[in-house]
Amino acid sequence: MAFRRSAILSIVSIYLLILAGGIVRSTGSGMGCPDWPKCFGRFIPPTKAEELPLHYEVIYKEKLHGEVEFNATKTWIEYINRLLGALTGLIILITTILGYKEGKKVFLPTLMALILVLANAVLGKYVVDSFLLPGIVTAHMLLSIGVIYFLMRALNNQSSSDVIPIANRTWIGINLGLILVQIILGTQVRENMDHVIQDLGERAKDQWVANLDVSYIIHRTFSWVIAVSHLILWNKIKMSPLQNYRHGMMVLIGISFFTGILMAYFALPLGSQAVHLLISLVLIGWHISSWIQTKNA
Repeated sequence: MAFRRSAILSIVSIYLLILAGGIVRSTGSGMGCPDWPKCFGRFIPPTKAEELPLHYEVIYKEKLHGEVEFNATKTWIEYINRLLGALTGLIILITTILGYKEGKKVFLPTLMALILVLANAVLGKYVVDSFLLPGIVTAHMLLSIGVIYFLMRALNNQSSSDVIPIANRTWIGINLGLILVQIILGTQVRENMDHVIQDLGERAKDQWVANLDVSYIIHRTFSWVIAVSHLILWNKIKMSPLQNYRHGMMVLIGISFFTGILMAYFALPLGSQAVHLLISLVLIGWHISSWIQTKNA
């Protein structure tokens, strides 16, 4: 039970870290701490400009990318994100140690999750340092999904419960794949959004969505494919034991659509981007778990 509780806590902490990362990006707080692992040369970030190093705008000129005006809120948002990342790494390390006692089938996927977390920590630094380098954000997201997969796999290997036979299991895999594609498309939109913000400025928030490129149109249109595919799955498994999964996935799709509408037509209200991303990752995690727990009837 110790491993199971630790693994579940690891998954929860990963989702909280993803939510925190979404808040960092949606609030433009990535430059809140221009150095690493310290923040403006301090282990405890400054709360006011008077605590900054003398001529900090010159010292951190390249890393600040022109954002030289100190914003304590953004600094602490980024710092809390880093603390949560360190805590998540520690929890997964403990989970890996506990997994070793459970045998190879549990330990190996848990070890893979730990390796991917460490890789993502390194890559997370480059997400900020690269400043809009294409593909980095997408790779960062795929590594997070990989961590979720291996933790789900370890939990399933540790459990003694029987695999559930289910007809039309293929549709779970199809929807898992479609959500993965949609998440990748979403990261492309997010990268394009960074360029739009850079060109138009923070004060032109009501113009950001209108100036996105074709990746946004594809992402928005593909959401209808997602909706139809999930409706088919919802109907296919109506006689299965997975009723919580069946109804829960449709609730998550509804929330995803709602937050998407908020972002498109109400100038990206605070928190909508982070929730939109989190819902998609919770959904793919549920698909992964259901895929692992089932087999073709």
